[in-house]
Amino acid sequence: MKSNFFHKPHLSPLWTVLLLGIILFSCKENEKPRVPQTKINVTGIELISGTVPNGRANASVSWNHLFPSDFQISFKNSQDGKSYDLRINPNDFSKSYSIELPAGSYSYQGKPSNTNPISSELPITVTGEVQVGASAVDLKLKGYSTYGLLTFSKRNVPTPPLLANGTSSPLVEKSGFYYVYHKETSLKVDVSLAGGKKIRLPVTNSAYSHAQFQFRATGDTDPDQFITQDFSLNQRSFTLSSDGYPTELVPYLPVDLPQSQRETSGLAWVQGKLFSINDGGNAAEIYELNPQTGALLRTITVEGVSNIDWEDLAVSPTHFFVGDFGNNLGNRKDLRILKISIADLISQTKVQPQLIEFSFSDQSQSSFSANSHNFDCEAMVFANGKIHLFSKNWTDSKTKHYMLSSDAGKHSASLIGELDVQGLITGADVTSDGKHLVLIGYENKGISSRAFVWGIPNFNGNTIASSKGYQFFLGSPISLGQIEGITFTGTLETKISGESLSLAGSSTPPRMFELDWNGIFTP
Repeated sequence: MKSNFFHKPHLSPLWTVLLLGIILFSCKENEKPRVPQTKINVTGIELISGTVPNGRANASVSWNHLFPSDFQISFKNSQDGKSYDLRINPNDFSKSYSIELPAGSYSYQGKPSNTNPISSELPITVTGEVQVGASAVDLKLKGYSTYGLLTFSKRNVPTPPLLANGTSSPLVEKSGFYYVYHKETSLKVDVSLAGGKKIRLPVTNSAYSHAQFQFRATGDTDPDQFITQDFSLNQRSFTLSSDGYPTELVPYLPVDLPQSQRETSGLAWVQGKLFSINDGGNAAEIYELNPQTGALLRTITVEGVSNIDWEDLAVSPTHFFVGDFGNNLGNRKDLRILKISIADLISQTKVQPQLIEFSFSDQSQSSFSANSHNFDCEAMVFANGKIHLFSKNWTDSKTKHYMLSSDAGKHSASLIGELDVQGLITGADVTSDGKHLVLIGYENKGISSRAFVWGIPNFNGNTIASSKGYQFFLGSPISLGQIEGITFTGTLETKISGESLSLAGSSTPPRMFELDWNGIFTP
């Protein structure tokens, strides 16, 4: 008899259904069939910066940006809204950064964690779209930034420059340069130069712009020439004089003045207010201007006098002085200064002046040919209780320094010194403590003339012959106007005005700009 030990029992349909249910119920969730995934390889970041000028053929320096080292990118599915995160180091794409995503349309975004306006790294935002299909995708991220780059070559700059932003933060050192990324469009930087001299440099910059500065002594070779890449390049090289200062200073914050100031010839700062005058042949009026925009705020009429040739302004603790002593033609015998109460100037629209009439102690001849003598005058300051006058010498490009009583009446202006300023002096001012003196003017060289300013530290109301002065060029009058007025604004910053000018087929409107004397007038 055959054994039934290996006999397969017959299952009914009911038992079959129950068995399948048990099997399906026992399957774990993660054992369900997976949705197909596609690998996205992030291969780099491309800064989208618009048009950048072509690089120089002889450029030798390539700037590699430093980004934040830990950067998160989120990929968001446009259909179901799900997000997938990937962390990368944008400074190192030698290794692979990849993420697997289900097929579909995605937008991606990454934002900087550092939003400080000053940074040692370039804060960027990445944003874009990517289509994920069946094949792997190599993705170069699109990056954007609102920051600019500021660099200084280390040559002749022995220590890191300091940001003059209230914290005196030093720039970062990197392979022959000092640098910082910045969001502000306007910065000031304190620079200590080889030899111990210091200046404060204004910097105007914008996103995707690289402001680069170099200071070169006579004989220095091989300047740093940058390859222009994703940031446009604004490079400036300063030549250092034998005194250790750059031969140029940088005017900043230029504004066009209204046509009422087309022949502006003097500026003064009184109790936080800015005043201007026009020169000869214009109305006998003083104008209060908006210090930031140059717009006309108020007009003060000076009664009982005409504007023969008003050329400069000066201020004492109690009085406002208008210098009516311009003498280009060389035939004036009525030189005078109008003395006006500051209380009246601030509160009235009509003022009555006292007169200070004078002559020069060394002038014996009463008449000269136009623009060919040394007794023209367009500059004065008040210091140590006296008025100080500075001549505009047409024949030898020097200036003579005179001292004059500030009392109303007739006086002789005593010659006390002389300085070879190498041009024509058109304006002057002194710091509120009387310590430091500035003179402005321009070269007498026709179309090639340059505007300049002299800084004379430790003037203290003494003769300029005993003070060491430094000359700085500012640029062409074609861009600045014919500079005529200068005033300190209660700090070591000055405002300078230039009258309208037509030269070499070019027309320049009346303008105002600023200079910063910090560093030159401080230890």
